[in-house]
Amino acid sequence: MATSTTLPIEALITTRCRDLGLSRADIVRRAGLKNVEKGIRRLDGLYAGDLNKATVLIRGLPAALGLPTETVDIAIKETHQQLEEAAQIAAAERDAEWRATFKPCAYLLGTETRPTQIFIFAISGGAERWLRIPLDLTQPAVTFAAQAHAVVRTTPVVPLHGATVGFVVNYTPDCAVRFDLNGNPVEVFDRAYTPGQVSIKIGRRKVPAEVLSRMLGQVPEMDGEW
Repeated sequence: MATSTTLPIEALITTRCRDLGLSRADIVRRAGLKNVEKGIRRLDGLYAGDLNKATVLIRGLPAALGLPTETVDIAIKETHQQLEEAAQIAAAERDAEWRATFKPCAYLLGTETRPTQIFIFAISGGAERWLRIPLDLTQPAVTFAAQAHAVVRTTPVVPLHGATVGFVVNYTPDCAVRFDLNGNPVEVFDRAYTPGQVSIKIGRRKVPAEVLSRMLGQVPEMDGEW
């Protein structure tokens, strides 16, 4: 997890390197890592907040920096706390943005919760193409279930998800209702339903399915027709 703020562990290492006149390569070697190039990548990852891949490097830091293990442990603990706080802030910002742009919508439900062919599902538009049911939002919310049910009646099979078993209508960010094949409400959720998200990793970047499909020219813009 990358962060724009200097983490406590990076501050400790860079300060100690300056005091001792050590280079990044020196730190890696003194920490006991024989592959210096790989060790520097782990150091860069550590500075970016990826503690999981730097466990070997972290174990060697007390010796590399000439510091008590407790000093390094405190810096790691403070780094964990800072990363968690940053993640919470980012999550709150994403939630606020999502709420600000939320629009009621509906999704098909099939017997399979995961697409049977994930790659094909991803590059061909993902949930927004295959599962989303377009709603006429100029109509009252009380009509949304009937609108979605009309689509369900003519959709016996959900593409890549098996036989249709029902649908979900997201009325607000904090209210969604699952309906059966007959349009009867069977479950109420206290948060809008989100189908499983599929992304494709290109290099180090994860691209959402719908974004990738548009890049590839696979999916036309939704025009309200199913």
